Amino acid sequence: MANGNVFNAIYFADKQNAGTYIEKKDGNKKSEAKPYYECLNIVRSSISNNHASDLANLDLANDGERILKNLISKYINQNNLSCTEISDQNELTEKIFDDMAGFGILTSYIFNDTVEEININAWNDIEIVTSNGYRKIDESFNSPEEAVSMVKKMCASGDVTIDASTPVRDSYIFKGTRISAMIPPVIDEEIGTVASIRRQKKDAITPEMLINGGSVIKEELEFLSMSLNNGISLAIGGATGSGKTTFLGCLLTDIEDSKRIYTIEDSRELNLIKYDTDGKIINRVIHTKTNEGSNTTQTELLKQSLRQDPDIIVPAEMRGEEAWDAQEAGRTGHTIATSLHTNSPEETYTRILTLCQEKGTNLSEDLIMRMIMDAFPLVVFIKKLKDGTRRCMKIIEPTSYKDGDLKYHTIYQFVIKGWEKDENGKVKVKGEHKRVGDLSDKLAMRMLENGAELSDIQKYSPNFNPEKLEVV
Repeated sequence: MANGNVFNAIYFADKQNAGTYIEKKDGNKKSEAKPYYECLNIVRSSISNNHASDLANLDLANDGERILKNLISKYINQNNLSCTEISDQNELTEKIFDDMAGFGILTSYIFNDTVEEININAWNDIEIVTSNGYRKIDESFNSPEEAVSMVKKMCASGDVTIDASTPVRDSYIFKGTRISAMIPPVIDEEIGTVASIRRQKKDAITPEMLINGGSVIKEELEFLSMSLNNGISLAIGGATGSGKTTFLGCLLTDIEDSKRIYTIEDSRELNLIKYDTDGKIINRVIHTKTNEGSNTTQTELLKQSLRQDPDIIVPAEMRGEEAWDAQEAGRTGHTIATSLHTNSPEETYTRILTLCQEKGTNLSEDLIMRMIMDAFPLVVFIKKLKDGTRRCMKIIEPTSYKDGDLKYHTIYQFVIKGWEKDENGKVKVKGEHKRVGDLSDKLAMRMLENGAELSDIQKYSPNFNPEKLEVV
């Protein structure tokens, strides 16, 4: 069951209707059976009107569940309710509790570790996504109105209001689970809502898990870890659902504990704090998140980060003009690790360029791109393949840009050799991760100057000899 106090569990479901459904009943007179959603609103309104202050500080994880269930049962009896869909009162109590304190028909899927995403296409059309692909579920909301009410409640969990004046919103339900939702008027009334709920895996993904799952090889992770620990910024590109945030979080867990990490997120997904056996924090992490209500944007938090003595700044996902401030920080001695939505490694650079141009600068495109290449000497491209597996497809280093033409060389690549089907007809990729190029002398020298061991650098650039060259 979701954490939180009982008042929050009931208040946001549809507070505009509070009091609307309360009916005084003669306890000896049998009530006509009502649709479930009407029963829910009667009970919810009764509790909201009569017990909000009493329930404000109760925690569902402790005594709150028992108290709320008792109140639900009380108002079922007091209003002499009978339900057309559910005849058993205990079952009705459990169902109402689940809708008030949990997430109704979605609760079991939200807390199912195998479910990666829940897509609501309409109030009566819901699908879940797992590692095996997607499937439509049998359950549905009882009406478009119920679907909208549940989406309002979910958005409110992250202090975000979705209504007719702001019908398209992003929020989070709780740590690691975010929602993107739309309601009328941008969605037809008879559809109710369209929403996507994405879950971060409950247990942190470790480097070993990525390696064993075939997403990456150990050598690639060691290279990227050495880069970040020695002042080389990187951007991770990929489509929605490709695993960018997971990959980023995994890389950051390997940062030296002495380095100060400053993260910026819309909703908390990166869990980087480490503890020793006595429960004492051993690394240096500052987690921050944006807040639309107070107009605290990624740009504001990024500027604030520069005053917090960070070693690594993590704008977890760049989507706007904050990219300009990120590249500025990256060119002035700060290490940046970030992600953004792109379809190819080279497009990752052009996407950053487009975001920087939102700042309204008069600088030429070629100059801005050269600044970006200096700020982000490495790009990692992640892709979710046809068989549902996620692969680090390429790690690239840019070399030049002129008149819209980006030149780069590839250091690592996942080479696809073909596809095969198992006995059940399931498609599986055939391929391998390979190093296909070396680090440039320029980047190798930058790492050396930032403190990397020469022997470590030469693993990725065997011919690099700082005594025989001068890199500007």
